[in-house]
Amino acid sequence: MIAIIDYKMGNLASVKKALAALAFDAIITSDPEVIKNADGVILPGVGAFAPAMANLREAGLIDAIKDYAASGRPFLGICLGMQLLFDGSEEGMTDGKMVEGLGIIPGKVLKFPSSETTDKGLKVPQMGWNDLKDVNGSLLSEGDYVYFVHSFYCDPDDENVAAAKAEYGIRYCCSIEKDNIFATQFHPEKSGEVGLAILSKFARRTKA
Repeated sequence: MIAIIDYKMGNLASVKKALAALAFDAIITSDPEVIKNADGVILPGVGAFAPAMANLREAGLIDAIKDYAASGRPFLGICLGMQLLFDGSEEGMTDGKMVEGLGIIPGKVLKFPSSETTDKGLKVPQMGWNDLKDVNGSLLSEGDYVYFVHSFYCDPDDENVAAAKAEYGIRYCCSIEKDNIFATQFHPEKSGEVGLAILSKFARRTKA
């Protein structure tokens, strides 16, 4: 069983529906015990970083997520769920201090340069389809065309955890892979057949 973590900010139904279409069982849950005993865990996310961390903390899910990520079993973060894995984010920062994240992946979450600073006329957020570059992740393929919606991007301390990059004004890390931990800034559940293939590769690992 794959546990999809419910902290009131995720694209939960779409992720579960995509897994069901692939014939994988999934449950939407905020129960730490269910998460602890799952074969795989997905941390989705739509919204802002600070409220997401507050919701995780209020629901008593932070330790459950950290413990599961350290367990060696397959873990997937999606969009905001990828960003939350990092040490901290510029989104919602006050007095120059970043909002603290889960600290599972060393690094930070930064705001895209504005169109004025890039001189490329790009609007923030990035909203739409983009292709993957510099792919070395086991769930992805070079040139995969996937769907993004985000204003912030992840900057890992260790370049080697970057499973793929994308370009939007800058070239940035849009997917990570480290041991059992996978994450995508894009939404595989909204990325058609390519996205379903990515979810299928992840879900099959829960059966190993």
